Amino acid sequence: FCVFFNDTATTEIYTLSLHDALPISRRLGLKEADAQDAAQQSIIAFCNAYQQGKYDREKGRLRVWLFGIARNQIRNTAKKGYRRREVQVVADSDETDFFARVNDENALERIWEEEWRDAVLKQCLEEARREFDAKTVEAFELFAWKGLAAQEVADRLGMTANAVFIAKHRIMKRIRALLPQMEDIW
Repeated sequence: FCVFFNDTATTEIYTLSLHDALPISRRLGLKEADAQDAAQQSIIAFCNAYQQGKYDREKGRLRVWLFGIARNQIRNTAKKGYRRREVQVVADSDETDFFARVNDENALERIWEEEWRDAVLKQCLEEARREFDAKTVEAFELFAWKGLAAQEVADRLGMTANAVFIAKHRIMKRIRALLPQMEDIW
């Protein structure tokens, strides 16, 4: 694990974005061990390239650069895994070739953007969590994030259903305010 960043924002971007390589790898169909390998190789490649000064903010956003690193590592890991299994996979197998699932760059980019957006929203929620009491945050998470009914959340937390709606409104308002700031940083 490399820790050499000089600011909190860069450290958070690094931590969240490269951990996105793991769920992306899984969503693309890599086996768990291969997904772990891809995420670890992404971290190593990122650390090496960053320490060598290869990232230039003038050329683009960090997340785009990270996407390229993660994409390459996921593909490299998939190729290695595919070569190990190619003798074992028979023509009528139900197993789908990794590369058939990533037949265009847009699919991989879409998955990366979905994971990135989720990570940014989670970071906004973490920031909002510091600004609201624990009960308000829990009401929001149960209602808005996990999809429980307002009355069920209210009963569970000893509040009214209206208080649950208000909690959701207040935290969503704060997340909407934080989102452009977080996206600008990232």
